[in-house]
Amino acid sequence: MTGEQKLFTAWMTSTDRVDHAVSDEEFAANRPEPEAMCGAVIMLASMETPPGPRCARCTAFLAARESLRGLEQRLDPHRHRRPSWLGRLLHPNTSTPVVPGPRALARDGRLQAPVDTAGSPAAVSTGLPKGAGA
Repeated sequence: MTGEQKLFTAWMTSTDRVDHAVSDEEFAANRPEPEAMCGAVIMLASMETPPGPRCARCTAFLAARESLRGLEQRLDPHRHRRPSWLGRLLHPNTSTPVVPGPRALARDGRLQAPVDTAGSPAAVSTGLPKGAGA
């Protein structure tokens, strides 16, 4: 089974009154005693039996399988990596991330503003004419 295929499961009550997750393929192949996702071979209870508590191992298995990354994400280790400074220097036409990295921040933790004092709040608040900033 590849990572692209879906795993269809159903919760089935065993004779010990615990609900186990069983795949459709396993149920069709081994109808009287299918193997659950947790690895337990279960004896199915009658349909009149009320549902019981869910098996913790089956629940954990399905949650872990759902959170697995896809095949293309596992094969591409550089999908979130920012190009190095040498790579950016040698290949300046490649796109860079929109969000600045940690080195783009100043020492006080703020983004470095472009140097333009003409419309800066300090020049406006002191009443200096535009272009005559400190």
